Amino acid sequence: MNALGSIPFRIRAALDRDVMVWAVGPALGAVLVTTLFVIPNYTRALRMQDEAQQLEAVSGENISQRNNLKLMERNVAALREECSRRCRPLAEGTDRDHLLSAITRPTDGAVVREQSIRTSVLAPVDGIAADGPVMRREVTVEMTGTFDSVFGVVDAAEAVDQLVTPRAIEIVVMSSPAEQATLGNPAVRATMIFEEWFDRQAKPAKQEARP
Repeated sequence: MNALGSIPFRIRAALDRDVMVWAVGPALGAVLVTTLFVIPNYTRALRMQDEAQQLEAVSGENISQRNNLKLMERNVAALREECSRRCRPLAEGTDRDHLLSAITRPTDGAVVREQSIRTSVLAPVDGIAADGPVMRREVTVEMTGTFDSVFGVVDAAEAVDQLVTPRAIEIVVMSSPAEQATLGNPAVRATMIFEEWFDRQAKPAKQEARP
């Protein structure tokens, strides 16, 4: 009876061992597969995802910078076109001085009684042009004549096809009331200072005067 009674127990023990073998074996296999394949692949996938996000961010920044560059190029082109249309060019040198030729007036004792023109030394001016300094000199005109002759000089300076800016204009009436009544156009003494702008490669000129 004892021998027969122990048979079911041995059968159950054998079955339990088989169950454990069949249960633990796949579990160990799953753990092994997870350790050797799933975890490294998951880690690699996370790293690749981070790299993809970084590359996407860099790509988006590059696209934004490229778009900004194109916009800046269009703005610069528009500004250059407007500048060429509205702005006057810099003089290239003093060998062909259009300003002095335009504002010089012959004296006739009535319309223009006297006129003298002085020019300062041509000197560089920093901080104006992005690609280098420009040159500038002052042109001082002193004359005695009629109002029309004085403003004719101002108009002539503004009409020159180069950059000229008036710096100061001072006019003083010189004729007496009797002369004004007789001539109908009073004589004035005027001092006008113009700034003449030159290209940065223009050669400096010595101070000169014109009677």
